[in-house]
Amino acid sequence: MILIIPVKYIPFLYTSIFALILIKVVPKAEIRRLFIYGLIFGGVFDILVVTIGNLIDEFGYIQYEEFGLMGIHFMAPISWTIFFMIYFYFLPHKKLYICLYTLMGIIYSVLFCQMVTKLGVLFLAHGLISSIIPFIIWFPIATWGYLKLQQYSKSKQLN
Repeated sequence: MILIIPVKYIPFLYTSIFALILIKVVPKAEIRRLFIYGLIFGGVFDILVVTIGNLIDEFGYIQYEEFGLMGIHFMAPISWTIFFMIYFYFLPHKKLYICLYTLMGIIYSVLFCQMVTKLGVLFLAHGLISSIIPFIIWFPIATWGYLKLQQYSKSKQLN
């Protein structure tokens, strides 16, 4: 039997999967600690990226109906918040591994973006290019920002 769900519900599905992974893999204390970083670098960045994408008509959410506002599906920032909490939890410590990990995050996100585009959740004006460029900018900034905030937090604890 094939289960067919309306496109507008797909973000609920992948957000639920990310939430389940978060709860099963990341300890509760780490979830509390990582929430603000996931919110800033995941949810808020998603809203910024999608708003810019909508303004320049490069990409955006479609078929979100009552589950969205101003071109953004309500579940997308929640999903990106959860994703970045998991991403930061597994972030390695060595510089080379951080670079490789960031690259893998970009690749995974581009693949995920392509999948949800094919499912009818997103439109991309220029196909693959429209999904690569935001992630090439987003992930290095998010990773750098998280690491800088961690450095700052550790230096404040020492004082």
